[in-house]
Amino acid sequence: MLPEGINSAVEERLEHVQFRLKTQQQLAKDFAVYGFEFEPTFTTVSWEADNIVETVSNALMYMIEKDSSNWHPLLYTMDIPEQTYLRLATSGETDWLIAFTWIVIRREAQKVFFREKYA
Repeated sequence: MLPEGINSAVEERLEHVQFRLKTQQQLAKDFAVYGFEFEPTFTTVSWEADNIVETVSNALMYMIEKDSSNWHPLLYTMDIPEQTYLRLATSGETDWLIAFTWIVIRREAQKVFFREKYA
């Protein structure tokens, strides 16, 4: 678990257009390894958070339902523990996928944050 200061710094950076775009590009890169392609503007235009969440949520559901053989490797690539997914998916909450989508987006944003900070 990351210290709270890092998490809040990542959340704050997601408000910036260029950081959001870099996060979208990181998402596209990790999904592309397993054959999933986002629409072209996803990697060239910074989207609003709601649009990112909807698009990534749809991509995750596609991977779960239609490309399940790549689901676990995708989680591994994104560095998301399978237990996190299972806990939410079996919680009985109606909006579990949105909560999980935010976990994915934050984790991908952390990768961008650390690359910017330490590269």
